[in-house]
Amino acid sequence: MKKIIFSRPVISVLVIYAFIIIILNYYGVFLPERNSFLINNINNPVTELTGKVITEPTQKGEKQQFILEVFDLNGQKIKKEKTFVYASTAYNIEYGDIIFVSGKLNTPEKPTFPYIFDYNLYLQRENIYTIFYQQTFELIEKKPNKIKQISFKIKNGIEKRTDQYFKDPVSSILKSMIVGDKSSLDKDIKEDFINTGLIHILVISGLHIGFCAVIFMFCFKLSGLKLNHIYLLTIPALFFYVLLTGSNPPAIRAAIMASCILFSLMINREPLIYNALALSALIILIFNPQSLFTASFQLSFLATFGLLYLYPKFSTCFGKIKNKFLNSVWDIICVTLSAQIALIPLLIFYFGKLSIVSFVLNLIIVPIIPIIIGLSFVFYISTFVSYYVALSVSFILSYLLNFVLYVINYSAGLDYSVAYFAVPGISKILFYFFAIYVMLEIKNKKILGVLFILICFMLVNPFEQKTFTKTFEGKKNITVHIKEKGNKNIIIFKQLQKDKFYFSNLEQYLLAQGIHEIEDFRTSLPTEDIQNKFGKIFVKNFSNNI
Repeated sequence: MKKIIFSRPVISVLVIYAFIIIILNYYGVFLPERNSFLINNINNPVTELTGKVITEPTQKGEKQQFILEVFDLNGQKIKKEKTFVYASTAYNIEYGDIIFVSGKLNTPEKPTFPYIFDYNLYLQRENIYTIFYQQTFELIEKKPNKIKQISFKIKNGIEKRTDQYFKDPVSSILKSMIVGDKSSLDKDIKEDFINTGLIHILVISGLHIGFCAVIFMFCFKLSGLKLNHIYLLTIPALFFYVLLTGSNPPAIRAAIMASCILFSLMINREPLIYNALALSALIILIFNPQSLFTASFQLSFLATFGLLYLYPKFSTCFGKIKNKFLNSVWDIICVTLSAQIALIPLLIFYFGKLSIVSFVLNLIIVPIIPIIIGLSFVFYISTFVSYYVALSVSFILSYLLNFVLYVINYSAGLDYSVAYFAVPGISKILFYFFAIYVMLEIKNKKILGVLFILICFMLVNPFEQKTFTKTFEGKKNITVHIKEKGNKNIIIFKQLQKDKFYFSNLEQYLLAQGIHEIEDFRTSLPTEDIQNKFGKIFVKNFSNNI
């Protein structure tokens, strides 16, 4: 491990650069007040913006949303800054449009409870500090990037043909898997994918980019090109596919890493995989340092590192397996196990839960995904050639996707398919990785014994505070959480306005604290109105005594 970290200069540069980013973040360098000019105008009743639409608008209910790169604020030129726009669907807005809009600038509402998804912070990490509610609109001119415009047209064509040949929910799942369009995906289906640990199938990431790279290289090889030329052509093909899928961060990261490996192969250099991983991370952080703090960045690189570090150790622990079938099965198990072990602490940290069935489901479902991706390419091409060929391919795809959907729906409905955990602190997460390293690299039994005692101590943590009172005051409600000795929890709730997300957010906060039972829930509201709001928390007593 020491050799991996210190003998490769790009890894050393990445570590130093990441440390600098952490220090800068600690001292508030990335705070909105220091980076946003638009945020100073959030109290204005009306704000006028001129800018360029840099993403393809997507429809959400009665609104369409997109990112606007603003270069003019209230008639004055400013440094370019992004804002997230909610506009009426009555206006025909397209990628590349230069538009003038007036409306209200604001910032997303911060969550009332900790451990709840913070949309405001999520946008900040993407260098977006404000949201804009459009009132008036005027198109100035159209000025799209031609390559990006072509990719969007191809994407829309794929979506249209998918809707023609497939019915929901198969069409929505296929569009999410192939072009990253999750707008029509049913919320319950998405939740089932999350709870079974298979949400990565619906997100264009390393899994999809890897399969696409193989498909592109195979296609280029059929044309009789030299190997170096195949590698060279695969790189822009991958980035064009990333553009086609909406340029989401996981896809960009995977494409950069794949390109680093292909480039090293092209110049006849050994593809040092750790260097390629570090180089791709460094490139991403140079363009957006705040990516370091996003769950997406951390999970994708940690999963890849887990595969690189753990897979060789697991795959050889039983020696060489001569039977080809058993060897293939064992390889799939080792790949899944390596990624799962690496991701466990971060999955609990960000989501407060783990799928119990994810390991088995990954063994069943993931081997089918390259077949689905490959057939999807065949399907799209065949729609230009023959209706009957396209129909035949769509039948096979429908069968495979319905099988995937059935397995996921059934597994998500099982009792105890998901386990909820208290969110660990940073020290516990670091200790987890340290323990994995020691157990794999150090053979001394005494050291392992001491390590086992330390793990037990970390899990029990006798110094953890057991009694506290926390007050959470939002725009719509006030909540007091009292935790007494003996693990007795009391909730006092005062409602100011109706909030349909309140109880789900409260439940998520409690589960993240490791709390599954409430002794007393006190509110001035009629208790029968809230008794059935909790799905995973057991409440012993509801009362109107505040």
